[in-house]
Amino acid sequence: MDCGTCDSASPVMMVKPEEVEVNLTMTEKAVAMLEDAFGDDRSHALLVGVLSGGCSGYMYDLQIVESTEQAVQELDISGFRVLVPSASSHLLDGIEIDYVDRLMGGGFKINNPNAESSCGCGESFS
Repeated sequence: MDCGTCDSASPVMMVKPEEVEVNLTMTEKAVAMLEDAFGDDRSHALLVGVLSGGCSGYMYDLQIVESTEQAVQELDISGFRVLVPSASSHLLDGIEIDYVDRLMGGGFKINNPNAESSCGCGESFS
Protein backbone atom coordinates (compact mmCIF):
# COMPACT_ATOMS: atom_id res chain seq x y z
CA MET A 1 0.00 0.00 0.00
CA ASP A 2 1.38 3.41 -0.98
CA CYS A 3 0.64 6.26 1.41
CA GLY A 4 1.87 8.88 -1.07
CA THR A 5 4.63 10.24 1.19
CA CYS A 6 7.41 7.79 0.32
CA ASP A 7 9.08 6.96 -2.94
CA SER A 8 7.83 3.64 -4.19
CA ALA A 9 10.43 0.98 -4.63
CA SER A 10 10.72 -0.65 -8.01
CA PRO A 11 9.45 -4.21 -8.20
CA VAL A 12 11.87 -6.99 -7.34
CA MET A 13 12.72 -9.19 -10.30
CA MET A 14 13.00 -12.89 -9.47
CA VAL A 15 15.18 -14.87 -11.83
CA LYS A 16 14.75 -18.62 -11.87
CA PRO A 17 18.11 -20.31 -12.51
CA GLU A 18 18.36 -22.39 -15.64
CA GLU A 19 18.19 -26.12 -15.01
CA VAL A 20 21.16 -28.02 -16.43
CA GLU A 21 21.71 -31.73 -16.84
CA VAL A 22 23.94 -32.65 -13.91
CA ASN A 23 27.06 -34.73 -14.30
CA LEU A 24 28.78 -35.68 -11.08
CA THR A 25 31.31 -38.25 -9.99
CA MET A 26 32.22 -40.06 -6.78
CA THR A 27 35.64 -41.26 -5.71
CA GLU A 28 36.22 -44.87 -4.72
CA LYS A 29 36.46 -43.81 -1.06
CA ALA A 30 33.05 -42.07 -1.23
CA VAL A 31 31.48 -45.13 -2.85
CA ALA A 32 33.00 -47.36 -0.14
CA MET A 33 31.53 -45.15 2.60
CA LEU A 34 28.10 -45.25 0.94
CA GLU A 35 28.34 -49.04 0.74
CA ASP A 36 28.98 -49.10 4.49
CA ALA A 37 26.07 -46.72 5.16
CA PHE A 38 23.53 -48.35 2.83
CA GLY A 39 24.54 -52.01 3.12
CA ASP A 40 22.48 -54.06 0.69
CA ASP A 41 19.48 -51.71 0.96
CA ARG A 42 19.23 -49.58 -2.18
CA SER A 43 15.70 -48.31 -1.45
CA HIS A 44 17.13 -45.03 -0.15
CA ALA A 45 18.97 -42.35 -2.10
CA LEU A 46 21.67 -39.79 -1.50
CA LEU A 47 20.20 -36.29 -1.86
CA VAL A 48 22.92 -33.81 -2.83
CA GLY A 49 21.65 -30.28 -2.32
CA VAL A 50 22.63 -26.71 -1.62
CA LEU A 51 21.46 -24.47 1.22
CA SER A 52 21.79 -20.73 1.44
CA GLY A 53 24.27 -19.77 4.15
CA GLY A 54 27.72 -20.62 5.35
CA CYS A 55 30.67 -18.29 5.26
CA SER A 56 30.82 -18.18 1.45
CA GLY A 57 27.13 -17.95 0.47
CA TYR A 58 26.07 -21.57 -0.09
CA MET A 59 26.50 -24.77 1.92
CA TYR A 60 26.44 -28.33 0.64
CA ASP A 61 23.69 -30.52 2.06
CA LEU A 62 23.97 -34.33 1.87
CA GLN A 63 21.07 -36.43 3.15
CA ILE A 64 19.99 -40.04 2.90
CA VAL A 65 16.31 -40.04 1.94
CA GLU A 66 13.62 -42.45 0.77
CA SER A 67 12.04 -39.80 -1.45
CA THR A 68 11.63 -36.05 -1.73
CA GLU A 69 8.89 -33.63 -2.75
CA GLN A 70 11.42 -31.51 -4.66
CA ALA A 71 11.80 -31.70 -8.44
CA VAL A 72 15.05 -33.65 -8.82
CA GLN A 73 17.30 -35.29 -11.34
CA GLU A 74 18.00 -38.91 -10.48
CA LEU A 75 21.41 -40.34 -11.29
CA ASP A 76 22.76 -43.86 -10.88
CA ILE A 77 26.34 -43.78 -9.66
CA SER A 78 27.99 -47.10 -8.83
CA GLY A 79 24.57 -48.62 -8.12
CA PHE A 80 23.45 -45.80 -5.80
CA ARG A 81 20.51 -43.49 -6.46
CA VAL A 82 21.76 -39.91 -6.29
CA LEU A 83 19.16 -37.13 -6.31
CA VAL A 84 20.04 -33.54 -7.27
CA PRO A 85 17.39 -30.82 -6.87
CA SER A 86 16.66 -29.24 -10.24
CA ALA A 87 16.76 -25.75 -8.69
CA SER A 88 20.43 -26.23 -7.68
CA SER A 89 21.55 -28.16 -10.75
CA HIS A 90 23.53 -25.18 -12.09
CA LEU A 91 25.53 -25.07 -8.83
CA LEU A 92 26.23 -28.81 -8.64
CA ASP A 93 27.03 -29.75 -12.23
CA GLY A 94 30.51 -31.23 -12.49
CA ILE A 95 31.11 -31.82 -8.77
CA GLU A 96 33.08 -34.71 -7.37
CA ILE A 97 32.00 -36.28 -4.08
CA ASP A 98 34.96 -37.55 -2.09
CA TYR A 99 35.46 -38.96 1.39
CA VAL A 100 38.45 -37.80 3.41
CA ASP A 101 39.88 -39.12 6.65
CA ARG A 102 40.73 -36.43 9.16
CA LEU A 103 42.47 -36.43 12.50
CA MET A 104 39.16 -35.73 14.27
CA GLY A 105 37.05 -38.04 12.09
CA GLY A 106 36.24 -38.20 8.42
CA GLY A 107 33.59 -36.79 6.19
CA PHE A 108 32.36 -36.27 2.70
CA LYS A 109 34.03 -33.49 0.75
CA ILE A 110 32.69 -31.83 -2.37
CA ASN A 111 35.15 -30.74 -5.04
CA ASN A 112 33.35 -28.13 -7.13
CA PRO A 113 35.14 -26.78 -10.22
CA ASN A 114 32.41 -24.13 -10.64
CA ALA A 115 32.89 -22.53 -7.21
CA GLU A 116 34.41 -19.07 -7.42
CA SER A 117 35.56 -19.33 -3.82
CA SER A 118 35.17 -21.61 -0.83
CA CYS A 119 35.79 -21.38 2.87
CA GLY A 120 38.55 -23.08 4.82
CA CYS A 121 36.24 -25.76 6.18
CA GLY A 122 35.30 -26.83 2.63
CA GLU A 123 31.61 -26.92 3.46
CA SER A 124 30.54 -23.67 1.82
CA PHE A 125 31.17 -21.96 -1.50
CA SER A 126 30.15 -19.13 -3.75
